[in-house]
Amino acid sequence: MDYIQGLAVQTEIFLYSLGFGFMLGILYDVFRTIRLIISKAKYFVFFMDLLYFSVCAFLTFCFIMVVDSGKVRLYVALGEILGWLIYYFSFGAIALKVSNNVISFFRRIFSAFFSKICRIFRRVWCKFEKIAFFGKKNIRKFKKKAKFNLQKHNGIVYNLNSYIKNKDFRKKGNG
Repeated sequence: MDYIQGLAVQTEIFLYSLGFGFMLGILYDVFRTIRLIISKAKYFVFFMDLLYFSVCAFLTFCFIMVVDSGKVRLYVALGEILGWLIYYFSFGAIALKVSNNVISFFRRIFSAFFSKICRIFRRVWCKFEKIAFFGKKNIRKFKKKAKFNLQKHNGIVYNLNSYIKNKDFRKKGNG
């Protein structure tokens, strides 16, 4: 087991960490693009940043375990930070412009598509609303009739009058 690494090994690990930091910068742009697509609300930005840093911490841990057998070295962390900064200030600016253009393009396409779909649904809804309004008027009429028919009206039930007449007829002794 080597406790003191040679300069060549340290340089190699530093260059790996530069590349790994560059990759973490690309991952940051992926998270940033997702954040731009979904929402710009503060709580969502906080959640996405927290998720990004958690993923980066886990990936850095795995990287250090693989490359340097779990030995945490300052030059590895500095290499990652430097690689991330190189990406962010060079390709990151280009990636941000490209992602903004792509997002605005897809938003225009989706808004045109959804506006047509909404227009179709509005037309269908207007037809349905007319039918529903006609049905609503009929339901109101039926409801009034049902309430009237369910009420107890002695004069309305024809059997009641004939029953009373038959009862009176029996009292007189004719039956």
